[in-house]
Amino acid sequence: MSLPADDLLQCVQAQSALLDEFIQSLETESAALLDAPTNLALAEQTQRKNDYAERLKHLDQNRIRILDELGQTDDADGIDAVCAVHPELRAAFDALFERADRASRLNRDNGQILRTFMEHNQRALDTLHSLVNQDLYDARGRLPRRS
Repeated sequence: MSLPADDLLQCVQAQSALLDEFIQSLETESAALLDAPTNLALAEQTQRKNDYAERLKHLDQNRIRILDELGQTDDADGIDAVCAVHPELRAAFDALFERADRASRLNRDNGQILRTFMEHNQRALDTLHSLVNQDLYDARGRLPRRS
């Protein structure tokens, strides 16, 4: 295998390893979402997801650069072409795509749980608001003074 192909294999394997970490984080997030998470926990998870996204973006850019060195594009045709010349890359790319698909599904499912959680909270606040028939809190999050 050529040096760029070796670099590509290492890059794809690094992406797969990082996606494994991301998947674990998403699974932890899923469990936390089912236990009514705190705002702090949600903020921390959002930061972790942003960190993973940044690291994955960096590896994506590296993969694109290496594929370009090999005269290929970062799409199905380019990957198929490079795998035809370097068949040992096929398993690594297949594993990467499988992990990316799993991470995408978990992230989408967690987003749905979070939306449902937020909608439930909003309905509860709306119900409380209608029962009291006035704003429960002011802009600073405090109860309004009563005359």
